[in-house]
Amino acid sequence: MFQLYRKLIAASIRAQMQYKLNFLTTAVTTGLIMVIDFFILSAILYRFDHVKGWNLYEVGMLYGLSSVAMSLYRMFAPEIHDFERYIVHGEFDQLLVRPVPPLVLLLTRNLELGRIGGIVQGLAVLLVSIYGLYQLGCELWGILLYIPVVLVCGPVIFFSISLCTATVAFWSSQLKELQTFTIYAPANASHYPNSLYPGWLKLLFFSVIPIAYVNYMPMLYLLQKGGEWYYLLLTPLVAGVALLIAYRFWTLGIRHYHSTGS
Repeated sequence: MFQLYRKLIAASIRAQMQYKLNFLTTAVTTGLIMVIDFFILSAILYRFDHVKGWNLYEVGMLYGLSSVAMSLYRMFAPEIHDFERYIVHGEFDQLLVRPVPPLVLLLTRNLELGRIGGIVQGLAVLLVSIYGLYQLGCELWGILLYIPVVLVCGPVIFFSISLCTATVAFWSSQLKELQTFTIYAPANASHYPNSLYPGWLKLLFFSVIPIAYVNYMPMLYLLQKGGEWYYLLLTPLVAGVALLIAYRFWTLGIRHYHSTGS
């Protein structure tokens, strides 16, 4: 299955690179939009010095990790994000008659390579933040060693949330409003410390929509914000559990799917 996935991904990338100018334009535009967003955040933090005990560089770590994770998810799973049209237009029926699992087909279609701009921007914010923390005398070895874990597990958590959201389309074909609640708003919220939010919202981000584990929980320990060492284990653990639950929910949705013409 992995060999098939690799070949389909390679074919999708070759197809995308037929339009190099479109790729460059999208990548630059995506990166610039996110840069402006972070500049606004920087201006606010520069004025108020810190937010709930988190300085600009510490928030920058949260922002950079979340941005890269979200961009990686959007790059590799755009068809999951836009799954609504497969149900509304009956395109999902075409996937079911092919000798490849529908999820594999969806994950190898129309990769959004332009999201590389968001990845580069997020990594740039991370580098600036790491340099700023170094200037402040912070211990960085743990952070540097743990960043790859977040950059692998973070996209998995976002993907799992999105796959659960997409599965709802098997019962209700309208997903745009639901995505605002399950993906867009939580992704923006993950740019900031969870301590900013009211209790019910924090509970939501630690359970049903577990974006707190993308960056906040490990950074609590690595930035010495009162976290425990085992917080570092929670991110990969939650990523694995979330992916398993999302896949089980997806298979349940397929079993309850009725063709558009039925």
